[in-house]
Amino acid sequence: MDRVRSRESVLRMDWLEEKVEGIAGYIRNLSFRKAMIAYILVLSAVVFGLSYLTMVLCWQLELAEWTRYEQNSLSDIIYKEGPIWGHGYHFAQGTEHSRIRLLDFIRVWCPFFYAFAGMIVTICIFYKKRLARPLALLKDSVMRIRENDLDFHVTYESEDELGILCDSVEDMRTELVRGKEEMWRLVERQKELNAAFAHDLRTPLTVLRGYTDFLMRYVPEGRVSEEKMQDTLALMSDYLRRLEDYSRTMKGIRSIDEVPLCPERIGLKSLEKKIGEVVCALNQIGDVEIYYSGYCVKNAADIMEERSEDREETGISADDNVILEVLENVLSNAIRYARRKIEVISDYDKAEGEFSLTVWDDGEGFSKERLEKALKPYYKEYESEEPDGHFGIGLHICREFCKKHGGTLNVANSIRGGAVVTASFSVSDKNLSLILSDS
Repeated sequence: MDRVRSRESVLRMDWLEEKVEGIAGYIRNLSFRKAMIAYILVLSAVVFGLSYLTMVLCWQLELAEWTRYEQNSLSDIIYKEGPIWGHGYHFAQGTEHSRIRLLDFIRVWCPFFYAFAGMIVTICIFYKKRLARPLALLKDSVMRIRENDLDFHVTYESEDELGILCDSVEDMRTELVRGKEEMWRLVERQKELNAAFAHDLRTPLTVLRGYTDFLMRYVPEGRVSEEKMQDTLALMSDYLRRLEDYSRTMKGIRSIDEVPLCPERIGLKSLEKKIGEVVCALNQIGDVEIYYSGYCVKNAADIMEERSEDREETGISADDNVILEVLENVLSNAIRYARRKIEVISDYDKAEGEFSLTVWDDGEGFSKERLEKALKPYYKEYESEEPDGHFGIGLHICREFCKKHGGTLNVANSIRGGAVVTASFSVSDKNLSLILSDS
């Protein structure tokens, strides 16, 4: 029985607390106009109550003073002259006269005194309960925003005017944070785009330099036929056109994601020939020999004729500019780390509609840290890599281009030593149509 009563008592207390919290929440959410009316009504009730009690008390004290005199005199005073302040006290003398005048003064003027004091107390309470905290929050928020410090939150649990204002300041802070983050994203994108532009210009220029060195080395010796010279000049002209197109494209975009994908129907032989031409050009510079599918490519036209003997013509959908950009970037990376040899292997999976390029170099391979971070932008394993113009962005650009072409980029270490980079590209009409529609 006691346990039941105890439980009922607890439930009753919880219900009471819930009601009190509900009333407090309702009062807290009142608008300023309604809150002021409520405060004034409470003030009026308090002033009325205190004034009534004070007047009754003073009247009783006055009556106590009057009882010292004769009944007839008292009746005459009350009914003829009345107990009015400053009049009708000729029957009292000395201390009694002053005391009665004071009580009558208090009785007459106490409502005005209570009203004045109550207004001051009410204003102080209203400021403390409804204004002090939100105004402090707003002041602190404005100061921190002025100092460009947005790592804070404006929280004021009320639905009154200042509560709405605090919510607006919080929304403004959130928008400022979002705008700042977006600005930093744009800055990073622009930085990445500038680095990509500078990086991608280096490889075509290197290829052109390779062709130039090739002509300067063999033309004076008469070892280059007129036909070969015409082919080389045509290749150089084609690279210059690609540079012009690339510069025009990069001028109108804001990030690597906006680089357009323009797939066309091309032959597999034609694509492999262009790969051979890139390998041939890069073979003209440096001491590293680059092998394309088992051949050390020194003459792209001849080697592609050999490779094409047993290869039937196959049509694929691809953006050869994107594929060659990836190849050039990966080869540039491999040349930097290779000792003497680089191998390039191309493969086409007709069933999957996928074209892939694999580049292996006989260098030291990827360290554990580089394997994890090689595809991230601006990653350089050694700080000494910066002075030679290496931005640490080449593989990141390749990954973005492969992703744009519906493929992937993977880095690994070979079991025979050195690093292996494999780039794949989707070259089926169906997959590329889906990619272009999503973008």
